[in-house]
Amino acid sequence: MRNFFLHMIAIAALSLVTAGQAAGQDILAGGIYYNIISDTQVAVAPAYFDGVNHYEGCIILPEKVYCDGVNYDVAAIAPRAFWQSAVTQVQIPNSVTMIGEAAFADAEGLTDITLPLGLTAVSRYMLAGTGVRNVVLPEGVTSIGKGAFEDCAQLHTVFLPLTLSEIGDHAFAYCSNLMEIYSDASTPPYAGQSAFEGCSGINVMVSNASTTLRYQDDEVWGDEQVFSMWIDEGLAIVPSMQQDYAGENWTALTLGNSLAYKIYGPDGYLMALTAADRYFLPVDALSTDYLVVPTTLMYDDEELQLVATSEPAAIEDIEQERPESKLTIVGLDGTIYIGGDTHGMWTFIYDVYGNLWYERPSVNNWINLPGQRVYIIKVGNTVRKVYLN
Repeated sequence: MRNFFLHMIAIAALSLVTAGQAAGQDILAGGIYYNIISDTQVAVAPAYFDGVNHYEGCIILPEKVYCDGVNYDVAAIAPRAFWQSAVTQVQIPNSVTMIGEAAFADAEGLTDITLPLGLTAVSRYMLAGTGVRNVVLPEGVTSIGKGAFEDCAQLHTVFLPLTLSEIGDHAFAYCSNLMEIYSDASTPPYAGQSAFEGCSGINVMVSNASTTLRYQDDEVWGDEQVFSMWIDEGLAIVPSMQQDYAGENWTALTLGNSLAYKIYGPDGYLMALTAADRYFLPVDALSTDYLVVPTTLMYDDEELQLVATSEPAAIEDIEQERPESKLTIVGLDGTIYIGGDTHGMWTFIYDVYGNLWYERPSVNNWINLPGQRVYIIKVGNTVRKVYLN
């Protein structure tokens, strides 16, 4: 199946390259190509030259692009725009409402993506074959297309919104490391029989007991060989956040821990929903604070909200105050291993439902716990989420 998919994508890409070379792109700005699709809108276009997609590294797409006296809205991403590219992180603005088929397919180095809040559908093969680790779909998404996340071997945690009603065939097929799905949909989304082919041991968190019963009665979601149902009660763990300069115009928030976060602007408006390890804010000479609230979509933990700033001087203060973490935390064969200097620290280990499994001074750097579970480990100020096999 996968070879067939690659073959079909390659054929389609060759025809796209030929057309692109004949017509060319309309605008080049900030290293990104755009095609004009209306009097006020542009779409991100592929960068195929000599059979190679030249996009690479961290891509922060703008909301607007200026050309020939017109401020165009960046409204769409064309099909296969980043296909087989060397991009590693992509942050998509809320001006984008449509992302084309296979837009990021087979960009194997892509690990982090922030989707726009106005997205209503995940297109076919959109992120297939990428290295994306955690993804949250915004409220308003109603469908996940065929093969959208197929062969995402590093995908660990997925957050599904209340509005989701349909998951296409092979949407999550062969996502061998998919361990957690947080689903805010009270009615089980329709899923094709092969939507989760090749997957097993997935913990599904839903909002209450009656929703659990509906999922268990569903032909696909009720497969106990693939899914285990749980009631989400939020995480009893303090999330961690680091803030660093990321070039001249951006500051990076390092979030991670396989959690989702809502980021609110200075006027209290929701500006982003992300499960990426890093989110980028513009650097501003004036002090601007942003609230970062951990969420499971079912619960926003406002008591654990964090504050980020865009003021350069404030970022420097954060850098000076933050102790450097040199700890490594991994799980293997029923044992959690903690490497580094843990002198004077305490170790706390929770499961994803907030239950405390371990609480002691950090004397032993290896801890045996029941396997086939996800744990959140806090050692001093270092927090990691691991799957213990």
